[in-house]
Amino acid sequence: MGTNDENMRLEELFRHKLESAEFIPSSAASARIMRKVAGREFVRFNPARFNAFYLGAIFVGGITASILIFGAKDSVRSSSSEKTISALSSLTSENSSPVVMPESIQKSPPSSTNKNASAKHIASETIKPAAGKQVGSVSTMTSPDLENQPVAKENFDPVNIIEHGISSGNMLQEKAKNNEVLMDVSSLEGCIPLKVIFENKTAEYDSCRWTFGDGGYSVEKKSSWIFDLEGEYKVVLNVFFHDGTMLSSHSIINVHPRPVARFEISPENALLPEDEIVFYNYSANAIRYNWGFGDGKTSSLYEPRHRYARFGKYNVQLVAISEFGCTDTLIISNAFSGSEYFINFPNAFIPNQQGPSGGVSSSKSDESAQIFHPVSSGVQDYQLRIFSKSGILIFESNDVNQGWDGYYKGKLCDPVVYIWKVRGKFRNGEPFIKMGDLTLLKY
Repeated sequence: MGTNDENMRLEELFRHKLESAEFIPSSAASARIMRKVAGREFVRFNPARFNAFYLGAIFVGGITASILIFGAKDSVRSSSSEKTISALSSLTSENSSPVVMPESIQKSPPSSTNKNASAKHIASETIKPAAGKQVGSVSTMTSPDLENQPVAKENFDPVNIIEHGISSGNMLQEKAKNNEVLMDVSSLEGCIPLKVIFENKTAEYDSCRWTFGDGGYSVEKKSSWIFDLEGEYKVVLNVFFHDGTMLSSHSIINVHPRPVARFEISPENALLPEDEIVFYNYSANAIRYNWGFGDGKTSSLYEPRHRYARFGKYNVQLVAISEFGCTDTLIISNAFSGSEYFINFPNAFIPNQQGPSGGVSSSKSDESAQIFHPVSSGVQDYQLRIFSKSGILIFESNDVNQGWDGYYKGKLCDPVVYIWKVRGKFRNGEPFIKMGDLTLLKY
C-alpha cells in the first residue's frame, strides 16, 4: 500500500514538473513515425481517401477487362480462321482446285487443337483421281506451321484447276465453282492414229489455249487432234479471264502402237484339194490371232493348218490383236490362183511346107516351131478352137497333145493372123479360159 502511494506521488510530481515541457523528435524519427501512420491509414477503409480497398478494386477490374478484351479477339480470330479453312476445304472437295492459303492463315495458326488438326488435313491432302474422262492432280500449299500428313481422298473429280493472280479466297472459290469441269475429252487412250476431240467446258472466259504435248496447239473452244505416234501426251488447257486470272487443267492421253499382221502360205504353189496348207505367222507386237480361210472355216491358233475340200478362189485373212486391243489385218485375195497347174500358148509358128502332119508334136517339130500347141501342166479337160479373121472355124481339138499344123482341108493356110480360144479345167477342179492371136509364117 505504501509502495503504490509513492508511485502515484512520483507520477503526479513528474506530470506537474513536465506538464509544460515539449519534446521535438529528430527528422529521421519523424519520418518513421509518419510512414507508420500512413501505412495504418492506407489499409483502413476510408471513403474520403485513396486506400488499399480502392487499389484492389482497380486491379480486379483491370484483370476482368483484359480477359474480356483478349477473349473477344481470340474468338474473332478463331471464327475467322475456322470460316476460311471451311471455305478452303469446301473449295478443295467441290471444285478440285489447288488451294492457295491466305497470308493471314499462314501467319496465324488456329487457336484450338481441333481447328489446327483440321487445317493440317486440308493443307496436306494427297488426292487420288477417280475414274472418268479427265485425269489430273491437285496441288496444295501448306502454311509453315502445318505438318505434311498425306490423306487419301475419295470421290474426287480429277480436274486440275490452278488460279493465278487472285488474292481473295472468296474470289478463288467463286471462280472454281463456276468451272467445275474445265475440259471434256472424247478418249483418254487408243491406237495410232488416234483422233481425240477436246472441248473447253468453261462457261464465260476471255480466251483459251490448248497444248497437245506433241508440239501442236489450238485456241479454239472445241478442237480435234490426231496423235500419229505412240506415247503418252499431256494435254493442257489454259483459260484466261477478263480480270487477268487464269485457270489450268490437263489430261493424259495414252497412244498405243498397232501390231503388224504378216503370214505366208506353204506350199507356195499349192494344189487344191490335194495339198494340206500351212500358214506361217510372222506378225509382230500381237498376242492373239483370228484366221479366216475363205471357205467359212476359222482358227485362233498361232500357225494353223488347213485342208480345202475343193479348189476355189479363197481370200485368206489374218487379224493380229495387241495387248491393248489394237488390231492389224492382212488379206491375201485369191490365195491359190498361182498353182503349179498352167496352160500357155505361143503367138506364132512356121508350118512344114511338105504337107500336113496331123498336129502331133515332137522335140524336132518343137525346135522348128512347126506345130501350134500349148505348154501345160495338170490339164484335165481341154478344148482348142482356131478361127480366121472372118470368124470361120479352121481347127478344133479336145486333146491337149494335138495341135494345129497350119493346114485346112489338106491345104496350107495363108500367112495371116488367126484367133485362138481355149477352155478347160485343171485336175484340181480349177477352170481356165483363154484367148489370143497367132501368126502363121512361111519360110
